[in-house]
Amino acid sequence: MANSKQSTLSSPTEAQPRRIAIIGAGIAGISCAFFLARDGHTVTIIDPNEPGSGASYGNSGAINESSVMPSSTPGLIKKIPKMLMDPESPLVLRWPYIPRLLPWLIGFLGNSRPERVEQNCLAMAELGSRVMAAYDTLIQEASIGDLIHYNGALKVYETDAAFEAGAFERRMMDAGNCPYDILSEADVRDLEPSIAPLFKHGVFLNTSRGIRNPGRMVKVLASDVAARGGTFLREAVTDIEFSAEGHPTVVTDASRHETDIVVLAAGARSGRLAAKLGARVTLDAERGYHIMFPTPENTIQRYVQFSEQRFALVPQEEGVRMTSIIELASMDAKPDYRRIRRLMPHAARMLPGLQADEQSIWMGARPSTPDNVPVIGPSPRHGAAFFAFGHSHLGMTMGPLTGRIIADLVAGRDLGIDLTPYGPIRSRT
Repeated sequence: MANSKQSTLSSPTEAQPRRIAIIGAGIAGISCAFFLARDGHTVTIIDPNEPGSGASYGNSGAINESSVMPSSTPGLIKKIPKMLMDPESPLVLRWPYIPRLLPWLIGFLGNSRPERVEQNCLAMAELGSRVMAAYDTLIQEASIGDLIHYNGALKVYETDAAFEAGAFERRMMDAGNCPYDILSEADVRDLEPSIAPLFKHGVFLNTSRGIRNPGRMVKVLASDVAARGGTFLREAVTDIEFSAEGHPTVVTDASRHETDIVVLAAGARSGRLAAKLGARVTLDAERGYHIMFPTPENTIQRYVQFSEQRFALVPQEEGVRMTSIIELASMDAKPDYRRIRRLMPHAARMLPGLQADEQSIWMGARPSTPDNVPVIGPSPRHGAAFFAFGHSHLGMTMGPLTGRIIADLVAGRDLGIDLTPYGPIRSRT
């Protein structure tokens, strides 16, 4: 078992209060608003939708400091044709959108080289070692403690071959000092007695936490921001202008908002605005799906990923959530629920007693860079602009830490971390 790094970011210090506009009301934007308002700044959050109603609403709710592997992995190029032909594959590519997706796809495949995967894993591990400290601040100060559990997360494998296929990921976790335990068949049964006795191996991410209702948690954080004086505007940002002195004005479909600093945290819609803030970022929508089932009498206690079928079951307030699918298409393309519905019999097989009764179904667009490493830090062109997006499927894990980093940057505090790997301009993408 590997040991995690012990590292925290600096505590708040006195800083000159600023007017700060935050574009985006998902977990990243709301976390930026929380930490900036905590420092005494006047924050305005601008989003056409309610806080936490986008990708932050529908995810698995895992807070996983050991989740370092990107979607692009060694050998992926050889596997893609078979995956695209498999109707139950977790990878879906909408063919009509290939021309628009081409720049992202080229970068994505380029990042499957082993040396780049290792580089990306280590970058994520460096962030991961700081995740829990940021969450602890939210738990202590924003009344979200009842929404967090500390039961860890579990990956299970039916076959020796599947377990061996995960060896590279475990090597990367070791390289990043990410904690985990390897479990035997008996260990898996002891930890999760409700799942079917099918699994010969398990990997227990023992320090992981879980969110019982991700969408509600973001709303609770938004309420805390409002109590600290934050303002929420249901408007769509159309432009960002800068005066000769470098002061930003955020232009929306309803008004113009002069501000001292602007933070871009608009998720999968950040690309166009990032260009206006001085960086052309390769960013696209990595669409994910979930189905909600009723909670069975004998249920799971934590996030469980079933490695062969590449889906997860997660216990939440409103039932058991099944999450799966990486779909590459336009952000605004119509959802295609056929693939995730094909996984329903597998879910019932994995968790006996689960009633495969679809209570609700959802699709959301996660903001994904080709290397799955987020964009966090200052604009290369404008001193009054900061980036906080591109967290792919780790938005709930990394969002609070991102908010703390942005607040430290604004305050001029020592970050304790080199932000170079997370800059908007990176040679590996």
